[in-house]
This record gives sequence, structure tokens and C-alpha cells, in this order.
Amino acid sequence: MRSQTFTALLLAGIGLASGSTSLRLISYNIRYATTSPSAGEEPWAVRRPLMASQINFETANRPETLVCMQEVLNQQLVDLQSDLEKTWEHIGVGRNDGAQAGEYSPILYQADTWQLERNKTYWLSETPDVVGSIGWDAALPRIVTVAQFKHRTAGEPLIFMCTHFDHVGTVARKESAKLIIEIADEWKDQGTNSTKPAPVFLGGDLNIEPTNEGYQTLVAPGGFKDIKDIVPKTHWYGNTKTTSTGFTTSTSDDKRIDYLFVRDPLDNQFLTYGVLSNRFEDGVYISDHRPVVVDAKLPA
Repeated sequence: MRSQTFTALLLAGIGLASGSTSLRLISYNIRYATTSPSAGEEPWAVRRPLMASQINFETANRPETLVCMQEVLNQQLVDLQSDLEKTWEHIGVGRNDGAQAGEYSPILYQADTWQLERNKTYWLSETPDVVGSIGWDAALPRIVTVAQFKHRTAGEPLIFMCTHFDHVGTVARKESAKLIIEIADEWKDQGTNSTKPAPVFLGGDLNIEPTNEGYQTLVAPGGFKDIKDIVPKTHWYGNTKTTSTGFTTSTSDDKRIDYLFVRDPLDNQFLTYGVLSNRFEDGVYISDHRPVVVDAKLPA
């Protein structure tokens, strides 16, 4: 009996000690592998090893990291998965054909840490289930990739959404925000097999600054919260005012258009918010965007 009691107390102590799960989220527009680089832009063959090194560094000893990317062509996805140190898997499809054509907005994860429960890609349009559909006044097909994970140790669910809004359509960006809120609500209320709602996170390049109507629609009461606004300023790091730089040292066009959001903070603790550099002493721009990084703790 004493042995059984001791074992029960020991297991309870372990549960209390592991009462939260660390989480790192990264959103990164990696710039598609163009065959006609712009002024100041190096081809993907030059940028590729630098990007892999950056991601390897930012995810080292952080197996819970989830990486959301934009402007990823299929070959870039293949390249990065072969370059990253751990065995990463991805969710996502090309926006043109729902397979491998066009840009992806993929989510990368480590399968030995996260169990993928379900996933789906929606087109940001009036017909979100129609592959390749273009919405409202958008110039191109735009998508949101949605995945539900379960942490293999903690067991609680988590939903992550990854998107890239249109660069032209004003109406499209506002309506895309509304659609994403609807999708988030649908996902958090269905299929989690949990006693509490699953936290829903969103990462992406919205192609708009916080003053824009599309952003304001997304963060209106009842919508998402910009995680930057939740984290104390003393825990902000890096270039917190700009995420898009182009391939130039000029700051005239620098904008904050890349974000990480949460649908409902719940009991989650948000520890840090950072916007990392995309250019170091070699002078090569890894991308024309900077990666956005958030650290959090999720209650088990």
C-alpha cells in the first residue's frame, strides 16, 4: 500500500511540475524563388543556406516550435525540409491547384512532438472550398492553411492557421479577415475531444498595416488579438515597428505587415514577442521580410 501511495504522489508531483507546455511560433514570408531577382535580391540558391541556418538556430532545442511560412514554392519546401536539422513535416498545398502549383502557406512541425489531428486548406474567396478560386477584388488566389495538433505529452489540442492576404484587393482583405474568424470559430468548437476550447493561433503576411480596415476587422471585439499587444513591452525584441523591408537599406517603404495572433488568450502565457533580422554582416537579405517570433506557455 505504501508503495502504491508513493507512486501516486510521485506521478501527481510530475503532473504539477509539467503543468505547462512551452510553445514557439514563427511566421516568415521567405520570398518565393523567383527566376528574375529584383535589385538587391540574391537568388534562392544563395539565400537557401542562410534561411536554413536561421531556422535551425531559432528552433534548436525547441521541439514544440510551429513554423508558418508564406510565398513558399514546392521546391523551396523540399529544400528546407532537407536542410533543417530535425525531421520536419509540413501541412499545406499550392494555391493554384491544391497540389504543388503556386505558392504555399505551409505549417512546419515536428511529428515526434505534435500529433496532427486534422488539417484543411481554404481559399480566401466567396467559395472557400473551390480550389484556385479568387475572392472579391483580389488579384490572385489566396489561402489559409489550418491544422489541429495534439501535443504528444501534454495531450491538449492546439489549432494553428497560416495565411497570406492579397496585396491589391481592399475588399478581399476585409472579407478574408471575416472568413478566417468564422473558420477559427468552427474549428475551435469541433473535434477537439477536450474539456476546454482549443487555443487558435494565426500567423501570416496580411499585406496591410495595423491602421488598415482589414486588420481592424480581424482584431475587432470578438475577433483575434495581436500577440504583440499582449506581451509586455519589456519583452519585445528586435525590429518591432517593421517586418517588411524589401531588398534595400532604405527605410522609406518599411512596414509592419507580418503578424502572429491568438483567437482567445484563455489561460495561455505570452512571454516574448520579437521581429528578427533578415540581413547580417554578409549583406545578403535572407528574405525581404523579417521573421516574427512569439514564445508562450500553454497550460496542460
